[in-house]
Amino acid sequence: MLKMIKSLRQPSNAKLLIVSSHVELQNEMSEYFKECKLVSSSTNIISELEGNRFDLIILDTKVDDMSFVEVCALLHKYAASIPKIVVSDDDNEENIKAAVNFSAYAFLSRPLNLKDLTLSTIMCLNQTKRGDKYEFAEGFYYDNYRELFFDKYGKKIELTKLEYGLLRLLLENGKEITDYDDIQRVVWKGKKMSVFTMRNVVNKIRQKMYYGIIKNHSNKGYTIDSVIYDKK
Repeated sequence: MLKMIKSLRQPSNAKLLIVSSHVELQNEMSEYFKECKLVSSSTNIISELEGNRFDLIILDTKVDDMSFVEVCALLHKYAASIPKIVVSDDDNEENIKAAVNFSAYAFLSRPLNLKDLTLSTIMCLNQTKRGDKYEFAEGFYYDNYRELFFDKYGKKIELTKLEYGLLRLLLENGKEITDYDDIQRVVWKGKKMSVFTMRNVVNKIRQKMYYGIIKNHSNKGYTIDSVIYDKK
């Protein structure tokens, strides 16, 4: 079961990805976030999302090499579960419609009021469906804030980089089957990966936790054990 820990999440404890061609936006937000990255092209967006985990995305309608609709589609593919706030120089109907279809938390127009933007990020971090604790069978759980897995006694599960990366990817994809190509692209960073090596990583995770933590779907891929979200 996934439970929400009732403590106010602040920008100072969160990681922010800014997708924009406006450098000043990063300068404004870096004061409030512990990690604030700015990307302005499709290649850099993919690179950052594959190599890091972010708590919030601020998406500008102005990106160097893509239309707003195209960048929305790209983020839906690579970061569907991360909450987003849209900022725009042009609040035309097309942009608003794209933001709504994109499930953006808020749509803010320029010139930006920094206080309003900061308050929006706090509200977004605390009201979107991102709990701090994911509970699994046999007492195992994942602490989203500390980015660690624990057993029922609160002892940290020691995982390799590949083991942790696979669990995180499956957790982010939820009930959706994660196929082998996605695992190779995200966990192995596109490097050569044999089915035997992947199965070995899965088996080691099962040994450290419990067998059912990862479910195999023959010739399709894997899912993580059922996690239920209870919003209270």
